[in-house]
Amino acid sequence: MEINFIYLFFLSAVGFIISFIGGLVGLVLGVIRLPFILSTGLNVTDSVGTNIGVSTLGAITAAIQHIRNKNISFTIFIIMASTGAIGAFFGALLTKNVPINFFLILIGLIISYESFTLLKSTINNSNEDKKITENKLNLNHKSVKQKNLYYDILIQSIIGFFIGILGGLVGLVLGSIRLPTMINLLKTEPKIAVGTNMLISSVMGMSGFLGHMINNEVNSLYLIVLGPSAMIGGFLGARYTNRLSPSTLKKLIGIVLAIVGTVIFISPLVGFNMLYS
Repeated sequence: MEINFIYLFFLSAVGFIISFIGGLVGLVLGVIRLPFILSTGLNVTDSVGTNIGVSTLGAITAAIQHIRNKNISFTIFIIMASTGAIGAFFGALLTKNVPINFFLILIGLIISYESFTLLKSTINNSNEDKKITENKLNLNHKSVKQKNLYYDILIQSIIGFFIGILGGLVGLVLGSIRLPTMINLLKTEPKIAVGTNMLISSVMGMSGFLGHMINNEVNSLYLIVLGPSAMIGGFLGARYTNRLSPSTLKKLIGIVLAIVGTVIFISPLVGFNMLYS
């Protein structure tokens, strides 16, 4: 395969923008990057493996910045990452026995609905920022009753596990479902949900990338060219998260999720079902 370095560096610039937005809103956005990598003529398997590698590099640097900005709930991270990993394991075992295209369409609809919910909640709501601050989840606060703590842990475990199963079935990290769920259902402050979701995605991404590396399904040249721009973009994007008000951040997340949901929804309809989000 002939390599067009000019186009490859163009993709690096595009990848920077994708990772910048992803770092800002807490999503790896590999589902958006993957079609660009495929457009180079790289085979699908290597494109997916390389895309996961690039996405993971961007997610790691973004997560580091979010940790520095104290945008992480380590309690939520531990619970949802561990239960999500267990769920993904069982989901992966069932992949050959389920209609993947059906689940991709279902996931696209779920993300689109969550996008609509986020956007709707920010319309004509001048008290949004105050409400989010008052209702945000803080499991370590001394005033939280023990029974509420157990309830929160149970809910997070169930959510993490089932998102993991769904993601394992179709080969997606599904941060695009986890993030709005943290905000809407767990009442987590948007910037905390953003940082925590990015940290979870980076850990799960590393696991997936390792698998592709073992199977020799990563193009080293593409990873070397596209990886650094993703890392810089993710890091810089994460720096701006705290500069946005909660309602503005929710609105931006809703817009990005609408795009992601549309891409995932139409992917099986056009015969393409190997995504990473």
